[in-house]
Amino acid sequence: MPRGAAVVRYEGKRGAAWRIKYRDAAGKQVLETLGPEPPWTERMAQRELGKRLAAVDEGFRKPDRTTFADFAQRFVDDYLPGRKLKPSTVENYRYMLDGHVLPYFGDHALAELEARPELIDAYVALKAQSGLSAKTIQNQLLLLNVMLRRAVVWRLMRSNPVSSIDRPSLVPPEMSVLTETEIARLTNAYDELIGEASEAELPWWALAKAVVLTALGTALRRGELVGLRWRAVNLLEAKIEVRETFVRGRFTTPKSRASRRVVELGPRTLAVVEEQWRRTAYRGDDDLVFGHPAKGTPLETGKLAKRYFKPALARAGIEKPFRPFHDLRHTSLTHAAAAGNPQIYVQARAGHSQGSITERYMHAAQVLFPGAAEKSEARMFGDPPDGDATPPA
Repeated sequence: MPRGAAVVRYEGKRGAAWRIKYRDAAGKQVLETLGPEPPWTERMAQRELGKRLAAVDEGFRKPDRTTFADFAQRFVDDYLPGRKLKPSTVENYRYMLDGHVLPYFGDHALAELEARPELIDAYVALKAQSGLSAKTIQNQLLLLNVMLRRAVVWRLMRSNPVSSIDRPSLVPPEMSVLTETEIARLTNAYDELIGEASEAELPWWALAKAVVLTALGTALRRGELVGLRWRAVNLLEAKIEVRETFVRGRFTTPKSRASRRVVELGPRTLAVVEEQWRRTAYRGDDDLVFGHPAKGTPLETGKLAKRYFKPALARAGIEKPFRPFHDLRHTSLTHAAAAGNPQIYVQARAGHSQGSITERYMHAAQVLFPGAAEKSEARMFGDPPDGDATPPA
């Protein structure tokens, strides 16, 4: 063992604790407290000292005391700008940092986070008790993980404590899906509301109906619908190219490579888009398909949902919880699966990067539309003769 390296059992006011002593690659003496006894033992301390000496052989130097707040500023200034991240992603990072992560970890030294991973467990517990969802907490842990991985690369820490933390279990929310009957009732409700609308409100009700039916017919995300331009629509070939989205007040590229896709339009959805083309005054390649009726500017989706979507649901007698845009997309993809389409088709249509996400819709289709199997057989084998339910051999 190198000179100066040792395992030390220290008796303090709070009981016994184990420490290790060694010199780093610069020859600087390091005294590190591992933790109390128990759970630490001499054997565990010896093993930990061996790891430190191996790191010294690879050039490890004791990092200067750096608080998480100081490191976070370096991370934002020196790391994020070179990642070519979308502005919305950077905004999400700043929101999570300023609103949650920094207030809790800011005054702690990075070395303390490494030595006391229980601080991260306590953070998870605190956020869960405050009412944050498991998905939100997971997103915050993902950011913390990215940050502390970079701290390891910058040699401010030896290891990333987030890698050993158990993440909160995700329970996917129940999807609210409109049945065929409910879709018909919603369509009829829009026709009634359009018939009753004043001259000023008529363009808005017609636009809302077009947005809803296009969402059902294409499974486009909210930002993809709002950011859709006429240059991306091919009415002759009945196709839409998804190459742009409108998120947080700005146009940007879709969220992933899989999201950049071509969506085929069925005849009914094509008729809706064609009618929108005839109705709108904004038909240039750069104009929005579903822009403000009088200005052509991007829609305020919150206003559209509150004034022209929820009243239509109420008129249709649909009282179950239903989120505008999100559940329209869920409805579209679930029906696509229920029609007997293969999972790879549904995945491509949705723009999912992973098949595991699409599996939710395949399962929902089996539960909500048990007759889909019979429809699939009819498509493959034809309708069985009268009185004979047995498919042809």
